[in-house]
Amino acid sequence: MTDWGDSPPTFDRAGDAWGSSAGVFGDEGEGGGEQYIELLGSNLWVAGTVDLGRFRRVSDFVNLVQGYMVIKDVVVLTRTGDATRLTLPELRVLPDDIALVAQLGDDKGQGAGGPAGGAGESGLVIEKRRQRLVVLTRTHIIDGDVFLHGDGSIMAFVDATDPKFIPMNDVRVRWVSDRKLAARYPFALLQRTQILGVATEGIKLGGAEQTLRRAAMLKAQSQSTPTASDGLGGEIGSTVPVADETLAAEALDLGRSSGSAQEETAE
Repeated sequence: MTDWGDSPPTFDRAGDAWGSSAGVFGDEGEGGGEQYIELLGSNLWVAGTVDLGRFRRVSDFVNLVQGYMVIKDVVVLTRTGDATRLTLPELRVLPDDIALVAQLGDDKGQGAGGPAGGAGESGLVIEKRRQRLVVLTRTHIIDGDVFLHGDGSIMAFVDATDPKFIPMNDVRVRWVSDRKLAARYPFALLQRTQILGVATEGIKLGGAEQTLRRAAMLKAQSQSTPTASDGLGGEIGSTVPVADETLAAEALDLGRSSGSAQEETAE
C-alpha cells in the first residue's frame, strides 16, 4: 500500500484517547475492579456492577467491549429511578441499544474532566474547553458538559465516530414523554448512534402565557387561510358536488306533490 506500507494506520487504543497519562489497560491486579453503573435505554433502566478486569476505567471498558456487557447484582429501576423488587444475579446486555452508561462518581482515572485537559504519555498538555451539549434520543433529553480541543468544532465532535460513547460531565436526564428530570449524574457515557438531535444553547422553557399566545396565533393563521376549491362545488378532497339547498328543497316538494296526485288518480 502506497505510503502506509503493508498496513493502514489505525487508532492506537492501547494509549489513552481521553487525556490521562495512564494507559487503557493496567497490569495484572491493577485494573479498575468492580464499578457501579446504571444503563439507560429506550425502555430499560437498570443498575448493577461491572467487572472492568484489566481496564482502568468504565469509559475504556464500554468503548472497547465486544459482544454482550455482563452486569451483576442487577436491580431494575422505575422511570423515576427508584429501585423495584425485580433483581437479577446477572444480566447480559448488548451495548447497541444502550443510550447512556452512567456513574455516581467521576470515571476512575478520567483525568480529562476540566478545560485544561490532561497530559499524554509525551507530557504534552492538550488544552480543552467546556461546552454544554443538549442531546435528543428516541426517548431521552440528555444535557451535559463535553470537552473539546481549543479550536475544535462542536458539530465535528458530534459527527465523529470514535469513541463510540461520548464522555460527559454534570449530566441530566429527562424522558421525552414528560420532560421531568429523571436523573442526574456527575459522569456518563452517551452512545453516538442513539443521537437524533443536538443543541448547544441549553434547555429553555417558555412561560405558559408565551406558549399559549404562540399556539393561538398559529391556530388563527390556519383558520384564516382560504380553502381551495376543486371546481365541483366542494372542498378539495370531495368528489361529489354539493347541491344548492334551496333547489334541493323545491325538488323534494315537487316530488311529494307528484306522489299525492298519483294516489288521488288511482282512487
